[in-house]
Amino acid sequence: MSNFRPTVLYTAACCIGSKEGTDRHQVIIDIYNMYKPKNRPYKITAKDPWCAAFVSACFIASGCPDLIPIECSCFYMKNEAAKRGIVRDPARYIPSPGDLILYKWEGKSVVSHVGIVEEVNGSSLTIIEGNYQNTVGRRRIKLSYKYIDSYIEVPYG
Repeated sequence: MSNFRPTVLYTAACCIGSKEGTDRHQVIIDIYNMYKPKNRPYKITAKDPWCAAFVSACFIASGCPDLIPIECSCFYMKNEAAKRGIVRDPARYIPSPGDLILYKWEGKSVVSHVGIVEEVNGSSLTIIEGNYQNTVGRRRIKLSYKYIDSYIEVPYG
C-alpha cells in the first residue's frame, strides 16, 4: 500500500476557503454522499454540521477511504475508530500529520468536531477543519488545548 498521507493533506489544503453554502461546499457534500458503502446510510444536507463529512470527503477524494470510518458524525466516527483500535489518548500520544483530532467542546458530553492534523511543531498543532467558522480553515492550537478529546491514528502504512 502506498502512503496516502501527503495526498490527504494536499486534498484538505486545497479545500481551504470553501465556505458553507457555496458550490465548493456542495462538492464536499456530494463527494461524501456519493460514496458507498458508508458506515451509516445518512445523507448529509447543506444545512447539517459538516466537519466529519469534510474529513471523510478528503479521504474519499484521495483514494484511501478504507483508512478511516467514512462518517458525517464525529460521534459515530470515533466509535467506529475505537472498534478498529486506532483512537489515541491525547495525554499519551503525539499525533502525526494526517492523523485526525477530535474535540469535545465545553458543556458537551460527546465529541462534536473533527479535523485533520496538518503540522506538528514542538508543542503546537496546525489543523485543517471543515465547518471552522462556516468554512474550511486552519486552526492553530497547543498540544495542551483543553478541548482535545482524542486522536485517530490513521494507519497509512
